[in-house]
Amino acid sequence: MRSNVSLLVLFVLAALSVRWHGIVQGANILCIMTVPSPSHHIWNRVIMEELVNRGHNLTVVSQDGDKSRTNLTYIMLERVYSTLYEEEGMDLLEMSKETPFQSLFSFKEFYLGMCRGALKSDGLQVILNYPDSFPFDLVLYDFGCGPCLLPLLHKFNYPPLVSLTAFSNPPYSVDIVGGHKHYAYTPHFALPYSFDMSFAERAYNTYLCLWDAGLRMFDVMPKLDAMVRERFAFENLPYIQDIERRTVLMLVNTNPTFDAPEPLAPNVIPIGGAHIKSPEPLPNDLEQFVAKAKKGAVLFSLGSNIRSDTIGEERQRMFIEAFRQMPDYHFLWKFESQLNIPLPPNVIIRPWLPQNNILNHPRTKGFITHSGGLSTQEASWFGVPLIGMPFFVDQHRNFKRSLIGGVAEGLDFATLTTEKIRTTVMKVLETPIYRENMQRRAAYFRDQPDKPLDRAIWWIEYVVRHPTVQHLRSPTLMLGTIKANLLDVYLFFVAVIICIISLPVVIVRRTLCRRQRQEKKKRQ
Repeated sequence: MRSNVSLLVLFVLAALSVRWHGIVQGANILCIMTVPSPSHHIWNRVIMEELVNRGHNLTVVSQDGDKSRTNLTYIMLERVYSTLYEEEGMDLLEMSKETPFQSLFSFKEFYLGMCRGALKSDGLQVILNYPDSFPFDLVLYDFGCGPCLLPLLHKFNYPPLVSLTAFSNPPYSVDIVGGHKHYAYTPHFALPYSFDMSFAERAYNTYLCLWDAGLRMFDVMPKLDAMVRERFAFENLPYIQDIERRTVLMLVNTNPTFDAPEPLAPNVIPIGGAHIKSPEPLPNDLEQFVAKAKKGAVLFSLGSNIRSDTIGEERQRMFIEAFRQMPDYHFLWKFESQLNIPLPPNVIIRPWLPQNNILNHPRTKGFITHSGGLSTQEASWFGVPLIGMPFFVDQHRNFKRSLIGGVAEGLDFATLTTEKIRTTVMKVLETPIYRENMQRRAAYFRDQPDKPLDRAIWWIEYVVRHPTVQHLRSPTLMLGTIKANLLDVYLFFVAVIICIISLPVVIVRRTLCRRQRQEKKKRQ
């Protein structure tokens, strides 16, 4: 009898624990991941796989994917990449030559091209064949390329929406969850500006951000809305931007160690570094190659969008010759195809390299990088100084911040020479201050009360536990641009000041006019 009572007490305590601590198990989550970039998939995949590890069931609609496994089902949008790069001829290397203003229009076409590819993919019909009553508990949405597939939220009767992005905290995040972007110290992602901008830089930054916001609101969104209405035959479908603004929580890939120190609404959660995993030992061949280096090893990778085999043979030979002239260092080069140039013994190439594990290795002394967001974060986490060669988008901004932080030196892709490569790399490797500064940045970055990935999962599960949560949302979307930015109040103050200044002038003028009339009458 006593044992039965004890079991009952334990059962009640367990039930109360579930209620009090909000343990969530087995949620059905729909993931809409429509940013055509392998690096975005790498970042999103870490979060999705952790959700699976914690017992949730995920259905992922994406143009990037891996093999489906238990509780993780990929539905592939197979026409996205072919639409962008084959049918519409998008060339990322050519985009890298554009001015920041020109890039706004290229990215507009990128968003629209992605949507055109997604809407004509056979994979889209797979998710549309799901019954409307399918019980999704939450939708996870990468908002980097816009709400093209958010009509699925309408189809499944509006489960709570969590938006996220690997792309730092872009200017248009405030169009989704509200809040403020302060152009005085938050540069547009296409601009290589520091936080302390000159007047001319602040003026251009404001100009670019306003243009970007205007393009999104008055051009991109209406076009996306028209495209999705033609494809989705849903009754009473709201305007596409209004669906996106149903976001109750946003996860952004930022950390104040190297990102703009900007105020965030309570439902905007910074999780910079969430994708960084605990490192593992290197494979034997790589370990031996690194160990044989007299002074250490250098990793060379241009990320997942710009391939080293597309930079041209002339530049490839420049790098190889520069590496040949630095025999005390061994270079690991991520090169995606066969390289028909003889390699010196201190260089190896691989189509894929375990970047996370190499950067953690104590003998890794430098990282030649495109300055992408994820690569910069990984190098910062492990304390490895950078040789940056940015191409486009946020890469110039990331590199500029690393340069200001004293953790990097730069190469200009357009003016590369063997000598510039050699002297820049040697400067970073042989000058201790770069590594010291990066070690200090790593200490700041890693010293957090919880792991970024754990923080992301906790907040996602918070929304599952509280699907009707509203109190975290910023009121600025409800207020509108004029009220949220106090434009009406400022206009009122200006009017009052004008009145205060004008009133004495009017009084004096009327008094003088009256006197003139009186004197004129006297003379008459």
